[in-house]
Amino acid sequence: MKAKAISIAIIAAISAATLLSSCKQNQQQQEEANPEPQMLGKPSEVNYTIAENYFIKNNAQLPESHKISDQETFNQIFGMATTMGENGKPTQIDFEKQFVIAVETGPVQKETTLIPGFLINHYDGQLVFHYEVKQGEDISYTIRPVLAIIVDKEYENLKIKVLQNQ
Repeated sequence: MKAKAISIAIIAAISAATLLSSCKQNQQQQEEANPEPQMLGKPSEVNYTIAENYFIKNNAQLPESHKISDQETFNQIFGMATTMGENGKPTQIDFEKQFVIAVETGPVQKETTLIPGFLINHYDGQLVFHYEVKQGEDISYTIRPVLAIIVDKEYENLKIKVLQNQ
């Protein structure tokens, strides 16, 4: 009788272990078929500096990516607009450690200002720059407003997305 009870207990334990193993394997197969979305982290604001005292050259085109990663390309697109006074020199850009994100309105005949907003790392491979366009009175000449920001090189490999806030 004892031997029979022990045999039944052993068979029950083996059956339970087999069943548990089977359930775990089934669960693992379902997880592989339907993986949970990867948590990318909370979006965070990225610091930048406004590139002051530069203008976009008449026939220059900004890259479609809005990203300028080297001095040669930057010099093809931008000229320096040095003015008198303490803050009259163009902002220094060290392309070994930084890159530029630039946006423009195109030619306009209105007083126009591009106002920088915020730059967000969305942790999905995108760096998103928000800015605003303020237009005022009509003017008798054409201008080409541009805004350039300087960003740390650690973000250079991210895709740049620019959003004009309304």
